[in-house]
Amino acid sequence: MNRQNCHDGGEVRTTINLDDDLVSTVKQYAESRSISVGKAVSELVRKGVSVWPRAVDGIQVIDLSADSPRVSAEHVRRLQEG
Repeated sequence: MNRQNCHDGGEVRTTINLDDDLVSTVKQYAESRSISVGKAVSELVRKGVSVWPRAVDGIQVIDLSADSPRVSAEHVRRLQEG
């Protein structure tokens, strides 16, 4: 099978350049879950693109999962105060 036909849900080998701090973070993530670095990158990228913002009346909105913690106005105020 040639490389062009590998996009049917299988794995595709590629090379990416990551900043040093991200390499460390990805390695820690992978080790904590007993998975490969490649699998860790796939999981983290998938999580990142799953919360892509959308515009609602000109305001950027991120849809979170149902089990995400609720954020109250009081919580935001405390964070703003530092």
